[in-house]
Amino acid sequence: MRKIQSLLLGGLSILGVSVAFSGAAQAQFEVGVKEAELACEQALRIGTIEALEDYLHRYPNAPTACKALALNSLAQFGPDGDGGDHGEGGGGYGG
Repeated sequence: MRKIQSLLLGGLSILGVSVAFSGAAQAQFEVGVKEAELACEQALRIGTIEALEDYLHRYPNAPTACKALALNSLAQFGPDGDGGDHGEGGGGYGG
């Protein structure tokens, strides 16, 4: 009987440690997302190619909605980096 109690207590303590670790990992993830979101907002405020590329390089896997805005803003610069296509044929989206 003591062996069963010992195994149950051991299993419960392992479960407790894993739950505590998962809570800490979730908190760390949320801090990382908030940091990426703030960095993205700052890059959008600055609005330069360098700022947007720096954000995307530092946070390539950030699961933020702002990342889509950063990618879209970067795409607005066009291939020559000045924000326009100079009439070179419809902008390159599906035509």
